[in-house]
Amino acid sequence: MNADQQRRAETHPGGGRAERARKLIHIVASISAAVVALFAPAAAVAWLLLGAFLVAIAVEEARRHNEAAGRVFNRAFGGMLRPGEAQGITGATTLAAGFTIAALILPQNFAAAGILAGGLGDAAAALIGRRWGRFRLRSGKSLAGALACFAAALPAAWIIPGIDFPAAITTAVAAAIFEILPLPFDDNLWLPAATGVIAWASAVPLI
Repeated sequence: MNADQQRRAETHPGGGRAERARKLIHIVASISAAVVALFAPAAAVAWLLLGAFLVAIAVEEARRHNEAAGRVFNRAFGGMLRPGEAQGITGATTLAAGFTIAALILPQNFAAAGILAGGLGDAAAALIGRRWGRFRLRSGKSLAGALACFAAALPAAWIIPGIDFPAAITTAVAAAIFEILPLPFDDNLWLPAATGVIAWASAVPLI
């Protein structure tokens, strides 16, 4: 989500159950994609995640152009949509795109690290920031959310083969910094790849 969406998610007085359900989907999707990135045959990883993205695009088209499909979608997920998503692209679709980008540009374990650390960190930031995010940074994000992002991203990166503890710390710090940047576009698109690049740069010796 972008900075404005994050602020609304953290401060809106209602919809807590819907936000928790939304982030549960985010967490499950991130874990599932990381497992695919880590354990699927190397030649198949990008194709599998690209396939998931294409399915998400097909669902987007169906819900907007088929009345019956739209009713089913809204009954299942309508309460979780943020402003702008009813007629635009949902966060689930941009998340699938972000997973695909990470798989296309990174080695398997670092794609998995970016997907898992970025995904869990982003979800933790939204949930903790919503509950305890009273102190706001200049970007509008909460300090509690940034710390939660770090706390979730650290073990998520460390469990990936090829990433030692110092590299995991660097990856988690980067994820937390990315979390508080006031960028105007959806971080689902770039956070998995950006976090994975940091993990890769931190874990691989320069010489």
